[in-house]
Amino acid sequence: MRGVVSLVPLALLALAACGGKGGDADSEVAPGNFTPPGTARPTPIAGVAQETPLKAYIGHYPGDAVDGVSFFDRTEVASALHDAVGDQKLVQRIMSRGAVTVPIFAMGATGLAAHGCTPHDCADNNWTMQMDMKTGKAQVCYHDRETMGERSQWYMGGAPVTRPGECPQE
Repeated sequence: MRGVVSLVPLALLALAACGGKGGDADSEVAPGNFTPPGTARPTPIAGVAQETPLKAYIGHYPGDAVDGVSFFDRTEVASALHDAVGDQKLVQRIMSRGAVTVPIFAMGATGLAAHGCTPHDCADNNWTMQMDMKTGKAQVCYHDRETMGERSQWYMGGAPVTRPGECPQE
């Protein structure tokens, strides 16, 4: 029995080593064959209303919680994004917590924008979601220099429209 008891700490140590990060810088990156599940359209919970105004997010990163809720986790923001962009992969890219982002910035009197990019490729692969806080409508700019050159695609609820230039960054 004593031999079995002494194996328990060794087995626990082996199990602990299996799930550790071990300092690997890429340990949070999904394997190449991983396909994340689709991002579902948000459904508000009855009796729970978001009382914090959207302008409170200006100056915060999209992943920062303001009064406990991050920008893209707000029902009206996620709904506006889904309404503007029909491409599920682009919606996931914009909402990704792995994207490089800048603080949300004001656009005019009633607008705000969230800008992000692909890590290590910000100049060539980036996007901006602009939202009108009065109407709740959004438009999204997506720029991929490899396929679009010096132009970007703008999504506003229909087929994307190609415009010259890159996505606004403030």
